[in-house]
Amino acid sequence: MRPKSRKTLSLLVTVWMVIASTLLLWPVQAAESVTAGQERAAAEYLAAVAAGDTQAVAFAIHPTELDRLRIMIVQKLREEAARGESAMRIRLFGDGMPMGEIERSTSVNLFRSLARKLSVRSRFYEKLEGLIAVRDNNQLHVIVKGKPPRDRGRLEVIELVTLLPYGKEWKAAVAPELEAQIDDLLNGRTRDTTTPSTGPTAVERAAPVATGRNTPEILALLEQAEKALVDGKCDRYYRDYLSPELRRSLSSRTLDSLVSGCNRSIASRELLIAALRIVRRTAPALEREGNRAVYDVEGQGLPFDRYVLERIDGRWYIAE
Repeated sequence: MRPKSRKTLSLLVTVWMVIASTLLLWPVQAAESVTAGQERAAAEYLAAVAAGDTQAVAFAIHPTELDRLRIMIVQKLREEAARGESAMRIRLFGDGMPMGEIERSTSVNLFRSLARKLSVRSRFYEKLEGLIAVRDNNQLHVIVKGKPPRDRGRLEVIELVTLLPYGKEWKAAVAPELEAQIDDLLNGRTRDTTTPSTGPTAVERAAPVATGRNTPEILALLEQAEKALVDGKCDRYYRDYLSPELRRSLSSRTLDSLVSGCNRSIASRELLIAALRIVRRTAPALEREGNRAVYDVEGQGLPFDRYVLERIDGRWYIAE
């Protein structure tokens, strides 16, 4: 048998094994061919996942699925808050996201925040070919074969995407694997943290020069900056605790806008305070001979993944 024929036979065997196992899961349902609209919906979802674009993933999922997810999560977190607890909220969104912000979030924004805690992955495909579809009540489980771009090899991959009707088109359902990960977080079950996420927050970072504790001087800065915000003294926070280099990079109009927004919005102050408290209990990576402290705050519910302090003339400031 020629090598090409063996490869083709191997691929066909793989396809039919997936199809056979799928049919065993839904023995009473007849298999269907995959329509062009179903291929488009599966391609949209897989492309968004491969790109690590949480907003694109949210838009590829059926809106009623996102609404269902939001209602379930908010209800559980409200019940938890009524008991004076916050463990589930922190596991899902991080300590930096207060309950009020979660309740105000749209279904799309809530999913985007939650996706930071989930492991979602797919490969990039140049072309998808629908192989077979199986109905499961109102859902349609579609098996597709993905052909990679030329520079990513020649091996074709089998994917399964669950779809729901969306008018005359189709949208993806929330994948059962994601539902299981969310259930793990809600119930405090340990997940394997050795497998890296392929989402937009999986940023490759250079190895830090050294790691260390927060020094008394750093802790004093964080405490004083927090007190200024708690007292509503936003002008002092931005004037006294931001790095002179950072202040010089901001126009006077931008700085005035930041102070004004902080004064007007309790939520803005709460976010800044949450960041300071998270940094206080986080070990920094020390750079520039110990004059720059970089904190990894990914997954803590903050709108940024790192927080930076720098020491100038012996005094610590907020640099990023």
